[in-house]
Amino acid sequence: STTTTIKGVAGVLLEFLDARDPIEVGQDETYDIKVTNQGTIEDKNINITCTLGENMEYVSSSGPTQAQVEGNTIKFAPLASLAPKAEARWQVIVKASGAGNDRFRVSMTTDETGTKPVEEIESTTFYQ
Repeated sequence: STTTTIKGVAGVLLEFLDARDPIEVGQDETYDIKVTNQGTIEDKNINITCTLGENMEYVSSSGPTQAQVEGNTIKFAPLASLAPKAEARWQVIVKASGAGNDRFRVSMTTDETGTKPVEEIESTTFYQ
């Protein structure tokens, strides 16, 4: 007699983009963040952290977990788990506070990624 153990693996994909670009100073920009588990088992403790550029002012955020804002950093509470083939979405709205080409950064860690974050950067142009 033999025993076979089949294990799966989580495979999270981080995607995000700005809704409009370029943006006039004083107007709002929306960043949509999507995490998809492309794997065969659930992933746990999905942590999303966003960093605003110098020409961005936080307006609001939404998603499956609450956000905590400290300066130019937005940390969402961990999402407990993400099932295989499921997705979770967050949204951050910022106001263009100055002119220039700026960067919005998103960093994600999960139990599967460990201490090595997945990072994405989106460039947005703000004009007068």
